[in-house]
Amino acid sequence: MTPTEPEEHGRGRDRALSFSDGVFAIAATLLVLNLKAPHLTGSNLDQQLRHALGKDGGVLLGFVISFYVIARYWMVHHRLSLRLRRVDGRFIIINLVLLAFIVFLPFPAEIIGLYGSTVTAVVLYSATMVAIGVLSLTLWEYAMRAQLMGHVPAATVQATRTRSLIPITVFGSSIPLAFLSPSAAQVWWVLLVAYPLLEKGVGRRWHRRAGPPRASSTHADARGSADARPDPGPSAT
Repeated sequence: MTPTEPEEHGRGRDRALSFSDGVFAIAATLLVLNLKAPHLTGSNLDQQLRHALGKDGGVLLGFVISFYVIARYWMVHHRLSLRLRRVDGRFIIINLVLLAFIVFLPFPAEIIGLYGSTVTAVVLYSATMVAIGVLSLTLWEYAMRAQLMGHVPAATVQATRTRSLIPITVFGSSIPLAFLSPSAAQVWWVLLVAYPLLEKGVGRRWHRRAGPPRASSTHADARGSADARPDPGPSAT
């Protein structure tokens, strides 16, 4: 921060965060506009409707994945805002670039829905997702280095980095895969949703298996301590 650049506490910080929330909300709303109900006429409407919905499967897939990603990055941004004490000019610039890609996301989402079988559509969508992931991670890292937040535990820092790197890795690795098979690259994106669910499932199973400390072992230790006491011998009569 330059000496002439003002730090923004209080109202300035709140305005920056409110603007961010608004952009995330608008981007999520724009995704819905890509979903259009089919207009059918004639007989056998049921079969026509199934065919039309199947034809729009790519648009639905793009909506689900895009909304999931926007929601996850909003949660990361929200956790950042809870710890944020102030903002500066560089933070605002990085945040604005991130928001530009967030609000741009509905466009590649519509492209992937209409032309999902093409390499160009898959690469455009994946590249946009990678850019969002890198910018979100950059924003968090800058806020820590510039001491814009209070103390952040090391476990929280590591968890945030891991959550940010997952979509970057998934979408980044899908770009070369798209040149081999655009369909396979889109299936690869399912890892973005599957990984957190698997991670939580494995964690719950591990905790259930471990369980609370068994009382029997505590009682055994107590009995062992009692047995180890010296024998007082026969009492005097």
